[in-house]
Amino acid sequence: MQLLPWFVRKSFWDMFGWVKMAGVKPINIPSPSPSLSVIKPVPLAEAIPAIAIHRVLVCKPSEIPSDEQSTLKAAVYKLQVWLYSVLSPMQDGLPPIDPDPNRALRYAYTRLHRTKLPPPVLPAEYLGSPDLGSLAVRGPYACYTEKRDDGVFQWDLNQLAQYAVHAGLQTLGATVLFKLDSTQRTLRPIQIDTQLGTSHPGDAGWELAKKVALCTATTHLSLVRHFNGVHLIGGGYLAIATRNHLPATHPLCQLLWPFTFSTAMGNDIVTRGQMVRGGDFESIFSLRFDAMCQLFDATHGDYDIVVNDPEEDARKRQIRDAGFDTPTQANLEALFKPLHEHARRYLQIYYPDASSGAATHALRCDAAIGDWLDELNRLFPNGVAVTRSDVTFDSLARLLARFMYLETAQHEILGSFVWNYQLWTHRQPVRIYLDGRREPLDVYQRLVNANYNLCVTRRELMYDFSYIVDDMRGKAAFRELNRDLNALQEAMERQPWTVWKLYPKALKVNING
Repeated sequence: MQLLPWFVRKSFWDMFGWVKMAGVKPINIPSPSPSLSVIKPVPLAEAIPAIAIHRVLVCKPSEIPSDEQSTLKAAVYKLQVWLYSVLSPMQDGLPPIDPDPNRALRYAYTRLHRTKLPPPVLPAEYLGSPDLGSLAVRGPYACYTEKRDDGVFQWDLNQLAQYAVHAGLQTLGATVLFKLDSTQRTLRPIQIDTQLGTSHPGDAGWELAKKVALCTATTHLSLVRHFNGVHLIGGGYLAIATRNHLPATHPLCQLLWPFTFSTAMGNDIVTRGQMVRGGDFESIFSLRFDAMCQLFDATHGDYDIVVNDPEEDARKRQIRDAGFDTPTQANLEALFKPLHEHARRYLQIYYPDASSGAATHALRCDAAIGDWLDELNRLFPNGVAVTRSDVTFDSLARLLARFMYLETAQHEILGSFVWNYQLWTHRQPVRIYLDGRREPLDVYQRLVNANYNLCVTRRELMYDFSYIVDDMRGKAAFRELNRDLNALQEAMERQPWTVWKLYPKALKVNING
């Protein structure tokens, strides 16, 4: 099949991606079944032997709950993985993409694609030389900005330097240092350390150092933060614990059900398409297959549930009230607020009189909640900061908000949201070739098609899920969440649209539906 001309190969995979986009409809989330299937988590390498990842736990394909199983979806992904081996989207020896980024995009992102999704918008930070200072506070990479003990701010992504890359590519890994400009209330990049050495603004290697930093950031964001952190660890472990320990009639099961349904099925099929040899991750990003597996295992132990709590995460990174504006931080805190209020209202219904201490007693006497927390703390590598013995109304409400935020805002900003960032490889490459050439046509096309399918239509958060809850008070709580989200959407729409801002209407209720 390698003898096929490139345009035939490209046309086939463009059409395949478009058909998937057109065919995917938001799933209908049923009420939880009276007898929920129990999931016994196993290492990913046991569930999918072709992927040598041992610390990350998943659901065995044979044990995917029956209410999540979709013969059609499974068949489509099985066909896709098989086609990777017989009609690969990759072809050796292709020329690099056009030096004009708009022409490169027009060639890869065809009129057919555009019938389903508008082309990406170029962020202002990429209009000239990448503005790292602005990216440190606006958009998806703002999550990496933190304060060091010496008062300097940084992106510390040097961890990726230890992982092998494909032949002919620049090794990843970067630490970017920022200096506070208190007059302008901004951060200014002052130093970048990479495997190429140390570079400062004005140095001959400064522009290349910025590209290495952004290549490292987008690789870490997509592989570690998004897929490992949100899909496999965060969403996967929450779904396992919820199915295993919260009965269908339990108020917490009904609260979390829209956010967790179809996780086992969705993770299984998407993992096969992206992580097997010849899958999206190996073919698009710099890391070799074996290095990617090592990275997933290594970063499993680093996972911290606090990343799903914008306020606490900002305090941990010491960027709150630090002398510079943090627009993305403010945006994410605004999205977290209605989810947190929803969790508090909902708990107040079923565990009233919180301030008196009666609710805490009731929570600790609820065996299902205790078992659920025990399982979460066993599964999550660093626990979830709430245990059976110390759970309170406030700590449980915050944990529930963190989980809802994980499935909605966190997943969106690390996934579909990068549509407007990751395709502009003249500013933010996904690979840096040692000989200075741009990405070849097949790598860039695979990047475009993979991001295209990240944007498939899924069930939105701003949907009426009150039908899942048994009693009228719980139904009213879900409807009040919708009112809060609509109010926030209307308030945000009164301001000019910006590419770096995440809006409530963009949020999906879970990572798969």
